[in-house]
Amino acid sequence: MKTRSVQSMLILGITAVFSLVILWVAAGRLAQVTAQEADGSDDLWNSSAEAPAGTSPAQFSSTDDPASLDRDDVPDSPDAPDALISWRVTGSALKPRENDVSYTVNGSGSCVHISAGDASTVWNITPILPQGAVVDTLRMYYYDTSGSDSSAWFTIYDLYGTLVDEFSVSTSGTSGNSFNDSAQINHTIDYSVYSYLLNWRPSVTGPTMQLCGFRIFYTPPFFTAGFLPAVTKD
Repeated sequence: MKTRSVQSMLILGITAVFSLVILWVAAGRLAQVTAQEADGSDDLWNSSAEAPAGTSPAQFSSTDDPASLDRDDVPDSPDAPDALISWRVTGSALKPRENDVSYTVNGSGSCVHISAGDASTVWNITPILPQGAVVDTLRMYYYDTSGSDSSAWFTIYDLYGTLVDEFSVSTSGTSGNSFNDSAQINHTIDYSVYSYLLNWRPSVTGPTMQLCGFRIFYTPPFFTAGFLPAVTKD
């Protein structure tokens, strides 16, 4: 009887601690949402949204702000920073959100480019990240020999489709295969409050601008790390 009593007390104690952790996380999330509303989310830069009338397209190609991640020689893919894992997707998996473009996929089936139509049309895909993961950085792989830049965004929406925040990365240079990193994102995935997309605006027609893929680096939550596929550090 004494052993069962001790076991019951341990179970109650563990349950109480777990409940306190959940309440603490929920309180922090509520404070964050309240702060965002107070700051005026409607005024945030809607860079992956349709451009307002008269807006210069240059506004939607922000300058690069690389994160402090290690970079190896292209086309080799650098390792993830310590303690991070990553989710990857090929460029050909993205699709335009308007039916006003034609596109071509390269021979390997991975990179994609606009062959005709509106080059400012945004393409997107839903990233598959575990609840509670902390997103660190968005990396874009591309082929660029054009004189312009394409842009991509890790975009956060509220549950009614209003754009809450975005983190951008752009192509740069004319050397061909390369990749760039966004600034550090530091966003905790929370599907009870937000929805997520990867958005890409080509801005260039033709094979001189090709999207080859994205890689999202993130820190996994300790309780779901093993439930989603991920690319680990080599």
